[in-house]
Amino acid sequence: MSSASPGRPAVGPKVPINFPPGLLRDIETGASIARLTRAAWVRRAAARALPETFEGVLTPDDLFRYFTARVKDAEPDREIDGDTIRTLLTAADDGTLTIEPFTTETKAIEATGWRRQLSFITRTFLAGGTKIVIYQVSFGRITYQRPDENDSDQYSQYTLYLDQDAARAYHEHLRQTLLRA
Repeated sequence: MSSASPGRPAVGPKVPINFPPGLLRDIETGASIARLTRAAWVRRAAARALPETFEGVLTPDDLFRYFTARVKDAEPDREIDGDTIRTLLTAADDGTLTIEPFTTETKAIEATGWRRQLSFITRTFLAGGTKIVIYQVSFGRITYQRPDENDSDQYSQYTLYLDQDAARAYHEHLRQTLLRA
């Protein structure tokens, strides 16, 4: 006999959240358009509002996927270079790579049916005692499924920099061009 209670799926502890009435109506609309329960929609929105995180032990494969999924050649002279990637992968392989808590700044705009988000993320790694700071500029777009459509759409990209000024300039460029309603 199962000890699970009927009803709410076991996805974690119940967390009561109070929303202003207008925001709650927007959440209900978003959930309806996406054909999700309100709770599932809030979980998805919260997860998408955060940058990807590395949980538990960071393996060389995790780090390799992080580096290979980035958009390359936006500014080849200022992006993260092969030597830095090799240093981080070697430290991950040797078990000497540690990650400090990251910081993020996120701006988003949303309308009925879509959301765009731009983030500036600062990640600090310690690789065999050497501190390496990587600046990540991320952009994402979500188009919610509407009743007359077959699918929703999601797109995201990120670029990695070692140069903070170059990363800030690229972030500002994207903010000006992509976050206009």
